[in-house]
Amino acid sequence: MGLFRRKREPFLTASPEAPVPGMAATPGVAAVEATGAPVADATTVVEEPFSLVVEDVFSITGRGTVVTGTVATGTVHRGDTVEVVRDGAVVATTVVQGIETFRKQVDTAAAGAAVGLLLKDVTRDQVTRDDVVRAAS
Repeated sequence: MGLFRRKREPFLTASPEAPVPGMAATPGVAAVEATGAPVADATTVVEEPFSLVVEDVFSITGRGTVVTGTVATGTVHRGDTVEVVRDGAVVATTVVQGIETFRKQVDTAAAGAAVGLLLKDVTRDQVTRDDVVRAAS
């Protein structure tokens, strides 16, 4: 009989297999029912044209300008021609000289990858945060 003695009670009062009110048995079905449209498949995101929203910009002396961000759609390869777009207007057209992800040089990056793109003949002043780097049209 201590001062802090309590009666032990079960932590879970409901069965873990009992359905949660307002939730479908499978999450995909709930998303379709809620929005009326099917959820985008990962393969459709990769098949779209390349785009990346710029999160940060760096200048490397003797190499060029690096933009970082997460690939939103499509894939990008080293040597691809891309456009830097701000407010719907093309600011610069350039070539991807290099792609780096988690300190590894790679030849290609797909949707969802956090990357740094080394852009040829672009100055740091030409690219700002929230610009979009996309496949040249």
